[in-house]
Amino acid sequence: MLAVVGMVVQQSGIHFPGEQFTNTDIFGAPASVGFAANLQIFLAMAAIELTTFNQHYGDGEPGDLGLDGGFFKNKTPDQIKKLKESEIVHSRLAMIAFIGATHQTFLLGKPLLG
Repeated sequence: MLAVVGMVVQQSGIHFPGEQFTNTDIFGAPASVGFAANLQIFLAMAAIELTTFNQHYGDGEPGDLGLDGGFFKNKTPDQIKKLKESEIVHSRLAMIAFIGATHQTFLLGKPLLG
């Protein structure tokens, strides 16, 4: 879901200050910012994956990172189950949307905005 939001923000022209951040092409932008910025992003993702590794492959429930923020506090087990199923469905739909947006931008040369 965040990938689609990232594509929309990138192509809308919202960016950090600096010439290297002005590229609105989602496939050209990683080359514009350089190796160091890409390395920082990779290391941040790797740190998140390593800190949540046991929750995915150990005793934890897949997808549950413990970041509900108290949202499940006053919910029944049936309501929690329904919310978790909805999250899975919406996540899968977002993956399909991301593939569609990527196809539209890369193969057809038509960005989401513009």
